[in-house]
Amino acid sequence: MSNRVTDQYLKSATLARAGREIVLPPAYAESYEGALLDRPMFAAESEIATFADDLASLFGLLVSLPERLFDGDLERYCAAIGMDPRLSRLMRRGGDVAPPMYARADAYHDGAAFRLLEFNVGSELGGIDAAQINRAYLNVPAFNGFRRRHRLGYLDTSVRVADALRTAATAVTGGGDAVVALIESPGGIAGHESLFMAMREAMRINGIELLLGEIHQLRERNGKLVLRDVPLDVVLRYFVVGELVDHPAGLEAVDRVLSADKTVLFTPLSSGMFASKGSLGLMHDPRTRASYTAAEAALVDRIVPWTRSLSRAGDGAELVERCRAQRETLVLKPGVGYGGVGAVVGHAVSDERWRTALAEAAGTDHVVQRLVRAVPEEVVNPDTGGVEQWITNWGVFVDNAGYAGSFGRALKVHDGPVVSGGHGARTTCVFTDPGAP
Repeated sequence: MSNRVTDQYLKSATLARAGREIVLPPAYAESYEGALLDRPMFAAESEIATFADDLASLFGLLVSLPERLFDGDLERYCAAIGMDPRLSRLMRRGGDVAPPMYARADAYHDGAAFRLLEFNVGSELGGIDAAQINRAYLNVPAFNGFRRRHRLGYLDTSVRVADALRTAATAVTGGGDAVVALIESPGGIAGHESLFMAMREAMRINGIELLLGEIHQLRERNGKLVLRDVPLDVVLRYFVVGELVDHPAGLEAVDRVLSADKTVLFTPLSSGMFASKGSLGLMHDPRTRASYTAAEAALVDRIVPWTRSLSRAGDGAELVERCRAQRETLVLKPGVGYGGVGAVVGHAVSDERWRTALAEAAGTDHVVQRLVRAVPEEVVNPDTGGVEQWITNWGVFVDNAGYAGSFGRALKVHDGPVVSGGHGARTTCVFTDPGAP
């Protein structure tokens, strides 16, 4: 958070209406108009870059867990995080290919620092096109003047994604233009068409004409995946294996993708092993902490709130009893999932409901996590002039080059305990302040 810039922004009656004056590109407008927050977020450039550096280090720690704890046995690792055996087998079908560092953190700011809620590892990430909002704000004269005075900046995540796709394509093209298709699970494109059209609009700015398709539509021809008769150089994977386990043709479709050695899959199926919140559930496990260096222990304590997996039978009744006693400070989450679906926030439910939820989660992939109390952001309502309190979930991207952009989703303080699009959160962009400490 950048309090200096935020305070100046909130004092301006003209800037209070800037969010209503932005003009978005057509596809992005269709997808997000009416669901945008009335102001951007501001973050200290040094703070968010440092958080991204910590995320990069945490990524390295995460992908080292199978080797350091289970002698490289991915099956044992998946069992330890409570992953369904069928899901584990499907993820391991692509071999033990280490995923590239391409991830998005979901984080709260507690007034002192960013704290990690979830670490979304893999290519199926939302928010990569949020810089469309940044650019729209720059076309509002009052805001652009404010931006120049404070030297505010932003990083366009879609540029980084386009670069990563072109780099991946060189393995099969040797250079030149790449043919890229975003591939979803069966029914996935139709279910989120407006979001994908907005993403395609953003990628077009970066010189990539993104095709859209679903995994069952792919065919293989001479080692190349083909979508509607178009040979593909790169498949941008938005299908997740959890959606294919019970699909009649799921295994066949996955095998077709994996066997096409002249089309690059971005990112590998193994990414899902580290995207599970069960992976974070190992971070504070005493057996894992015993393997840390002093720097690794400090990293985990710095950005990862206390998180434990309920899947490991050795923890037994003692951990569950601790969770029962600390209901007000904990949240229960399924290991695999998104958008806050299935989360139970302890202070929002009764003792009885909490005990039942813990009992039902025992031995599954669920984790319990120390609740992060986010400091609310103030937003001026342009219609009333009143100041409202909003909780922001910061989406912070990281890749091999470090900080790769960010965006925000925000919910009014009294509208619920889970900030996600599925709970009515509003989207906004992030500008960074180079002058903030």
